[in-house]
Amino acid sequence: MNTVCHIEIQTRDLAAAQAFYAQVFPGWTFRSFGEEMVVFGVGDAHVGGFMKTDAVKPGSSPSVWIQVEEIEPVLARATAAGGSVACEKYPVPSVGWSAQFNDPEGSVIGIVQFGE
Repeated sequence: MNTVCHIEIQTRDLAAAQAFYAQVFPGWTFRSFGEEMVVFGVGDAHVGGFMKTDAVKPGSSPSVWIQVEEIEPVLARATAAGGSVACEKYPVPSVGWSAQFNDPEGSVIGIVQFGE
């Protein structure tokens, strides 16, 4: 718990991103995760994914996602410590749930609660 579990890189072109990173990091494996994402890793170990977007927003990519036991208490602690909720808890099919919060300086941190 409370460790980085996913790094997400925005891209306008999933195939081009996959081709680029395959050359930069030989040995990475790739698989489609729906029509809007390609996940990558090393062997069977998950590292992150490319998320399709209309425009990559400088400063918002890559994003870091941290595995937590329960989302609601983490969001409560973040707001109590001076942060704010950037995105409320939402379901992620075949994964569990996600949410995002801003730290006091505006950095966005993603959190993931894996399902059973």
